[in-house]
Amino acid sequence: MKEADYPEFDESILTISGNEVVCPVKTTPLHEFKFRNYCQKNGVVCYLPLCRTWKVHNVTSNGKSYNYSKEVLRPMFISYVFVKTLPEKLKNLFESKQIIRILPIPDLPAFMEEVRTVRQVELVGYKQELEFHEDIVNGDRFLIQSGIWEGVTGWLTCRDKKFKWTVQIEFLHQLITTSINPSKFKMVRLD
Repeated sequence: MKEADYPEFDESILTISGNEVVCPVKTTPLHEFKFRNYCQKNGVVCYLPLCRTWKVHNVTSNGKSYNYSKEVLRPMFISYVFVKTLPEKLKNLFESKQIIRILPIPDLPAFMEEVRTVRQVELVGYKQELEFHEDIVNGDRFLIQSGIWEGVTGWLTCRDKKFKWTVQIEFLHQLITTSINPSKFKMVRLD
């Protein structure tokens, strides 16, 4: 995927001014893009983290079946979009008819750091393959203290004779697995 194919990112989602809040919004299944378009149309700052994946197309033509695959961008967190708006305008988002609920955020500064981490993971995902998991695999927990992953905790596992770093984004109860060289990062074991 070429850099020109990456979706635009509105940096203003990462800065809070005045009374604004940033919060995750759970959408109805497969409506993340529709909700993002609704927000953009109505002037609401939103962020839909995306990751590269392959879509397989099965086609039947003249009685012959064949398939082909194409690289596409899909939501990193199924049914979640981040929005930034004033608290009194959050209820207006339900007019889109694509929201299930708005999740409250008790600690906004800590949440904003997690959103920045999601953005870093998204940028890495454009350049290398990531695997997403709902549950954790066995392994030791570490804190990375250097590089692009600084401040991120995760579990180190060994698969296919390659080291893979599992990074847990805890606020959405999902994990991200990516290949890294552990010797290039300063890591501290957590117990």
